Amino acid sequence: MNLTPEIKAQFAEQKKQCIFCKLISGEIKAKKVYEDEGVLSMVDIHPVKKGHLTYMLKEHYPIMPYIPADEFKHLFGLIPQLCGVLKKSMVATGTNVFIANGGPAGQQAPHFLMHIFPREEGDGFYNFWLNKRKESLADDKVKMLANNLPIMMNNHFGRNPNSWHVGKGNIPNYLADLSGTTVYEDEKVVCIVPEKGVTPGHIEIYSKTEEKYVENLSIEDASHLFFTASFAATAVFEGLGAQATNIILKSGESDDNPTGELCVHVIPRYHEDELNKTFLWEPKQPSYDLDGIMKQIKDKTWTIKYVEEKETKKPELEVSPAPVKIGGGKTTSAEEEIRKAIKEIQEE
Repeated sequence: MNLTPEIKAQFAEQKKQCIFCKLISGEIKAKKVYEDEGVLSMVDIHPVKKGHLTYMLKEHYPIMPYIPADEFKHLFGLIPQLCGVLKKSMVATGTNVFIANGGPAGQQAPHFLMHIFPREEGDGFYNFWLNKRKESLADDKVKMLANNLPIMMNNHFGRNPNSWHVGKGNIPNYLADLSGTTVYEDEKVVCIVPEKGVTPGHIEIYSKTEEKYVENLSIEDASHLFFTASFAATAVFEGLGAQATNIILKSGESDDNPTGELCVHVIPRYHEDELNKTFLWEPKQPSYDLDGIMKQIKDKTWTIKYVEEKETKKPELEVSPAPVKIGGGKTTSAEEEIRKAIKEIQEE
């Protein structure tokens, strides 16, 4: 999305009062486990479980669609390495990544960030239990997503003949039994609207390059997985009238992911829904030494490196698609709606 001088000025004012910007600058002491020139991860001081991390860009952006493509790739491209380090240091079998994009989805601060959790069987953490589904999406809405999402993706990933994006590729054996309607597919990912979702418009995104463990993804594959999630979030935002979205990555074995499959869930959120009672958690004072946990994780983050892969030069990627014509030809503006979302966050 184009950052106009007006928007940049708004961000600058937000930044002056942003607690996370103060943690990044060192004005407030943070329990940092990893940082480089662009990103920072720290132990959450009110953790839901041991090893709970927050992870963010150092630059101030309120929500995902405003993040420039190069910073987006840096942020999400490092998730595999960060999750791998977290699993090793906490002796875990899986990880979750949780994003709240907008006030109705539980976003509480105007600095975009995500939460990363180590997971294992018997940990008692059921906030992201998604198996009890009851909501179906009308056929015309499914068709709308199947039309609009490829347009969004192709406009930004396939507009240059030298781009890697040349077709759908093949479905790996481990995804052969997927059920639901495919609304987007390329060489790296496939997006499914399941027959029953957590909310209408729930989209599941699967990697074609890795079956179970996010830590096995390359920088390119991980950033593409989340680029796809971002476009899917915009598609349900514009096409279904969602007021916010949650993006939840599940990877590896835990009680709520017994098969260990790698999947990113994009879940439309509305003011009237009650999913925050399930997804969100009450801040807690830990009964254990946070500094010890910080050291335990930090001792292993020295292996994390952001090294861009050598590949054919591609056109600049943009996270936010152009307005999409929906239904009877009416054009909606994501930017206008996103500004409303930012205002709601500020008023929380």
